[in-house]
Amino acid sequence: MANQRRPLTSLHGLPDAPARQRGPMRWLLIAGGVITAALVLAWIDGGEQALRPIAEQIELPEQPQ
Repeated sequence: MANQRRPLTSLHGLPDAPARQRGPMRWLLIAGGVITAALVLAWIDGGEQALRPIAEQIELPEQPQ
């Protein structure tokens, strides 16, 4: 039976091929999660304040008759 494993050419036993870069996809997922969390927090909070009457006297200029 033939050995189906590829022979190692490096001394450390790891393949010589460079590792796949997952950086951009990972950062997109993290950014999407942060944005989603911020939107959920804003939706739960509502951002509304109770309405209160404004009770201040203001002086109006006199109208000519």
